[in-house]
Amino acid sequence: MPRREQLLQLNWVRGIAALLVVAYHCEITMLMPKYFGASTLPLFKAGHSGVQLFFVLSGFVVYLAHRQDPQSNSAAIFRFATKRFRRLYPALWVVLVPLIVLSLLGFSTKTPTIADILAALLILPAQQEVILATEWTLRHEILFYALFALFIWNRKIGFPLLLAWGLVALPLASLDHPGWLIEFIFSLNHILFLAGMAIAYLYIRGYSAGGPYFLAAGLIVFFATFYVESSQPTLTNGRLLLFGLGATGIVYGLCSMPRLNVRIPMFEEAGAASYALYLIHYPLISMLVKVAVLLDKSLAAPRALYFIAIVAACQLAAIVFHRLIEAPLMRASWMQSLLSLSPPEPAANSIARRPVRQTAEHNLLMPPPD
Repeated sequence: MPRREQLLQLNWVRGIAALLVVAYHCEITMLMPKYFGASTLPLFKAGHSGVQLFFVLSGFVVYLAHRQDPQSNSAAIFRFATKRFRRLYPALWVVLVPLIVLSLLGFSTKTPTIADILAALLILPAQQEVILATEWTLRHEILFYALFALFIWNRKIGFPLLLAWGLVALPLASLDHPGWLIEFIFSLNHILFLAGMAIAYLYIRGYSAGGPYFLAAGLIVFFATFYVESSQPTLTNGRLLLFGLGATGIVYGLCSMPRLNVRIPMFEEAGAASYALYLIHYPLISMLVKVAVLLDKSLAAPRALYFIAIVAACQLAAIVFHRLIEAPLMRASWMQSLLSLSPPEPAANSIARRPVRQTAEHNLLMPPPD
């Protein structure tokens, strides 16, 4: 099966997934009584399912990029950690700092405590989101990264632990309120990281049978669940797993169809800016919906027009943020210096990399948004 260094078709997935989340937050914000108080595009009440797409993608990309990292090697684990830091933290801090300042000045429904601020800045487990509502997904990403670092250190220990971490969520899901920390550590969402890893495992070994059928089946399952969820917008465990199943079929199908590995500038741009969009859209929606309410007093335009304009403005702002802030931060000299601090790798543990199949993480990963 022909391979290329990048799976460009996955940019389509992460770009669309991010827009689904934006549309969801736009819909539920405009629905609030203090704004328009009515549903605009109710189908997007299921847009939160973009998160399940992101989690499958994260598992796929992280395994694909680090599957050959040598075991028991401090240099490999350090590189993994610094890459994850570079990908997530600097851009997040740029968004968090002004939000923290505004919250402390009283421009928020709840004033964050020191613990809230530290948990937000370090992406630590938290019972509730006080500063940035969308950060909960990054907390799951960080937990996955921590366990994957153990997998890099020792496959025989790390793999069973990863497997148990995901599968224990199935029986726990039947319990009523086992506690927020248990629910966080053993969330059903974590099975989706494992599903992404499984796809990467098959991809590496050249398995591609039935790609178009898996893609079609994944799309049917995902969007059928999407339709049901839009009319009953309380995500159940069953629908979460169905979203994950659909996302797994979509990612496997796309990876198995090399003819789709083509560069489409619009999707490239949306995919590259997906993490930026994920970070900035919720505060931006809050501001833009207020503007729309004021404009509506004189314009009385259809609500759908405001909706589309807000989502488009968020996407454009994300592209600007990515180009002017996120990408320069990742390329900054101090960031490169951090990566160069990796301890020397023992020659005996070195493993030759195969660049053709080594996917460039920054071209595929959200979180998660990865």
